[in-house]
Amino acid sequence: MASDLFSSPLAEHGAPCPQCQVAMSGDQRYCLSCGARRGQPRLDPVEAARSPLASQPEVVLASAAALSADAQAASQRSTWEGFPLADLDFGTPRLVGAAVLCLLVVGVALGVVAGPKATTTRAAAGQPAQAPLAPGAEGEEPGLGGDPPEASVDPPIDGDPEGLVSAPETSEPPSGGGGGGGSTTPTVTSAAPIKHAWIITLSGPSYEEVYGQAAAARAPRVTAKAAASAYLGTELRAKGTLLSNYSAISAAGLPNSLALISGQAPNTATAANCPKFINLKQTKVDAKTGLVTGEGCLYPPKTKTVADQMTGAGLVWKGYFEAIGNDPGSGVTSCRHPEVGAEDGFAAPRPGDGYMTWRNPFVYFRSITESPDCGGSVVGLDRLAPDLATLEDTPAFSLIAPDACHDGSAASCGDGAVGGIGAADEWLKQVVPSIIESKAYADGGMIVITSDHAASKPTEDHAKVGALVLSPYVAAGSTISTHYNHYSLLKTVEIAFGVEPIGKAASASVKPFSKAVFANAPVAGSD
Repeated sequence: MASDLFSSPLAEHGAPCPQCQVAMSGDQRYCLSCGARRGQPRLDPVEAARSPLASQPEVVLASAAALSADAQAASQRSTWEGFPLADLDFGTPRLVGAAVLCLLVVGVALGVVAGPKATTTRAAAGQPAQAPLAPGAEGEEPGLGGDPPEASVDPPIDGDPEGLVSAPETSEPPSGGGGGGGSTTPTVTSAAPIKHAWIITLSGPSYEEVYGQAAAARAPRVTAKAAASAYLGTELRAKGTLLSNYSAISAAGLPNSLALISGQAPNTATAANCPKFINLKQTKVDAKTGLVTGEGCLYPPKTKTVADQMTGAGLVWKGYFEAIGNDPGSGVTSCRHPEVGAEDGFAAPRPGDGYMTWRNPFVYFRSITESPDCGGSVVGLDRLAPDLATLEDTPAFSLIAPDACHDGSAASCGDGAVGGIGAADEWLKQVVPSIIESKAYADGGMIVITSDHAASKPTEDHAKVGALVLSPYVAAGSTISTHYNHYSLLKTVEIAFGVEPIGKAASASVKPFSKAVFANAPVAGSD
C-alpha cells in the first residue's frame, strides 16, 4: 500500500549508497550515514495527503496497518552499526511520513467529535462565556440582546430613603472625653459641608403656635389659632427651610435638651425636669452606643456628649444661656447648677433671674461639670457677640437658649410679665441677625431653631414642634415633610463634624437631615 500512495522502490533491497556505499533499503531515499539522496525528490507528504487515495479513510487506515507491519519487518533489517538504537528500524521515510499523517488525521477527527463546545459566541471572541440560561429563559442570552440585566442593589437601610448610608461597618469609638460612645453603625456622608452649627432652643411653642399663620392664610376660619410669630413664623421662615414634621422626643423640656447633646433617652427623673439634682443610679451602659439605662439626673463621667466629642476632635464648643450669671446670691456667672443631691432652686424663674437649670443640658453631665471646660464653655449670652466677631473665635458647635422671659413659653417669666411667642420674636431679632452676618455663618454655617417641647400638648411625648434651618446650603422658603426629631439633629451635627453618633442617634432608624434639606449644598467632588 505504501507504493500505491507514494512511488515504486528506488533500488534493490541492500543496494549501497551511491556516495558512501552503506547498504540501504530498497525504498530508502536518504542515506542515514552521509545524508545523500537517491533518486528524484518525492512528493511532499502534505501534497500526498491531498491525493484521492488519502481522502478515503478506509484506504488511509489500511495503509496505516500495512505500514505498521512493514515497519515491524524492517526493524529486523537494521544496519545502524555502532548507533545506540542500532536494533531499531522505523522503516523508510515514506512509511514514517504516512504513519504520522494518518495519526494526525485520526486525531483531528476525534477532537472535532469529542471536544468541548463554546456556550456563546463570547468564547469564540476570546471573552468569558456567559453562565447557562436559567430555566424558562431560553432564546434570550443575557448581555447580548434585549434589555440589559438589572444590577443587584441592596434595599435602603431603614430610615435612609435617600441612600446616604453607604454600608454597615464597625467604626472606631468617637474621640473625646468620656466613654461608651462607640457603636456599630452605617457609615454616613454629611449632606452639606457644615463647619459651624448653632442650635437655638425655645421652650414650649408647638409647630402650630409658631408657624400657624401660614395655615391661617389658607383657611381664614382658623385665625383663632394663628401664631403671633411675625418674625420666626414669617420673616425667618421665608429665608430658610422648614422641617414641618420635626417632633420632640418627650413631653417635658429637659429630656429633649439632653437628647440634643447626648442622644440619651428620658427616665423618670429627667421627665420631671429633675426637681432634685441627684446622681443617676446607673444600671446599664450600652458598650456600643453609650446609652445609659437608670434613674436620676447627673450622668456618670464616662457618658459621652457632643461637647466631649468636639473637644476630642480638637474643635471648640459652647453653650450660651441667657441670665446664667443673674443670681446675685451665688455670684456664679457660668456653669451654674445646684449642689449635687440638693433641691433645684433654679427650676423656675425668679425676679430678675429667668435662668432655669433644666434649660441647660450641659450641667447634667459630670464629664462637663467636673472639667475646667464648664466654666469657660457654658457661659452667658453676652459672650456670643464677641465670639462671632472673628472666624477663629467662633465655636464649631453652639447651643443657645433664652431665659424664661424670651423662650416663647406662655408662663410668667418671674418679673410678672408673660413672655410668649411675641417676646421670643423680639429676642430672636437680636440674636439671629448677628449670627447670619458673621464670617462663620458664611463659611459653612447652619442655624436650627426649634423648641424643647410643646407645652400645649403636655401628655404627648412626640409632639410636633417643627424646626427652621437657616444656612447658605438651604433653599429659602422651602418645606420638607420628612419626619425628624432631636436625635436626627444630633446625628446631623455629629456626621458633619466627623464624629460617631451616640446614644439613640446611633440607631440606623434615626435619619440625619437629608440632601433635600440642603438643596443648595455643593455636590461632592465639584469645584
